[in-house]
Amino acid sequence: MENKAKELLLELGMASEETIIPFYPRARDREDIEILRDRKSGVIFLSKTDHMSVSHYDEIDGGTYWGGKTRDEALKLYHDDDIRRSEQFRSLIEGKDVIDIGCGTGALLDYWKGVAKKVDGVEPQEYIRKELQALGHTVYHLPQDAPKEQYDVATLFHVVEHVIEPLAVLSRVRETLRPGGIVVIEVPHARDALLQLDSFKAFSLWSEHLILHTKESLHALLERAGFKNIQINGFQRYPLANHVGWFVDGKPGGQNRRPELRVQGAEEAYEKILKESDQTDTLIAIAHND
Repeated sequence: MENKAKELLLELGMASEETIIPFYPRARDREDIEILRDRKSGVIFLSKTDHMSVSHYDEIDGGTYWGGKTRDEALKLYHDDDIRRSEQFRSLIEGKDVIDIGCGTGALLDYWKGVAKKVDGVEPQEYIRKELQALGHTVYHLPQDAPKEQYDVATLFHVVEHVIEPLAVLSRVRETLRPGGIVVIEVPHARDALLQLDSFKAFSLWSEHLILHTKESLHALLERAGFKNIQINGFQRYPLANHVGWFVDGKPGGQNRRPELRVQGAEEAYEKILKESDQTDTLIAIAHND
């Protein structure tokens, strides 16, 4: 049974046959896939990966992958994250040539147009890629289709965990960068505090998330791909009220059900605790092509 995720983690020294243990009996959408964890490194990964390939994404229509029938509907659903990213990384992309790998609905292509010197995309899903091209964006099918040494910044937001060959993809992404260019990566975190809850495991562990990284495993992956000066920090996407919703109700959406908990000081204090204990839901890496 093919398991590219396991092979990579063994190669990186982030797992061993002796330390791999069961983490959860199934993925949320597949009974035949078990979720595994390396008890030493903390990395979480699937028991097999032969169900995934690039072609998996090619034939998805409209905005269905993002929960909407059309691009406009999907843009509304992910508006908060898209706005947050567009502002959070604005200083890195301003006046630069940028490529957003796995650009999805193309929100960042819209937001960064006129801020970056140039912003292109890569998106394997044919329907949305053609729609973005019709809107005037330059969008390539795969990273290997993008030109070499033409970009100052490459971004990959919640992409790396989906990729069957992340080392090869990141090596190719590095080739798109000019000397001194940077890559920005955002991935879900294997040490997310909510992964202590079976209800959250059942909700979040997905057959398309091949590996959930720790800081150490993500660093090892980027280093093996040839990147230097790697910085990885925890980031919390979901607020205190969301976590209360999970711990009390066992379901998502607590930030909507418990608006009284959306207090700025409390949210910041909680995020600080999660960062200090390495239990944020997200990791953000910035690395250099030097």
